[in-house]
Amino acid sequence: MSHQGPYFIPSGAPPGTPLLMEEDRPPEGVYYFRIYAVLMILMLLGWFAFGLYLMLGPLMRGASGPSATGEWVMGLFVAGLSFLIIIPHAIVLFAGKARWAYTVGIILIGLNMLWNTCCLPITIPLLIMWMKPETKRWYGAT
Repeated sequence: MSHQGPYFIPSGAPPGTPLLMEEDRPPEGVYYFRIYAVLMILMLLGWFAFGLYLMLGPLMRGASGPSATGEWVMGLFVAGLSFLIIIPHAIVLFAGKARWAYTVGIILIGLNMLWNTCCLPITIPLLIMWMKPETKRWYGAT
């Protein structure tokens, strides 16, 4: 079987690694989304750790009363919410070329634009890259 066209040699690949066709390589939007998803997961892990700190703080200080209970509830809320948001980011990150991953990616980018407005300079260009035809084609969402 003879293939014509440009080939892609993965960087850092050992000798003897089979060459990939250029169209087998993910588009730039997929790479940018994967980087973004990893950064979001790391940020949310930080919030998760902060929630655990809030939960365990009163226990470690030996505090009791309404303020300690309020701190524990707030810590539970922050840790739980951040964990719930980590799950879809991790699923899409490891979903591969699944057709539904494209739709979930759009939803995550859109929701992050709403509740994480400090990331708008990143999420707006990411959404533009994500909606390009080559990204849709790679996921089979055309």
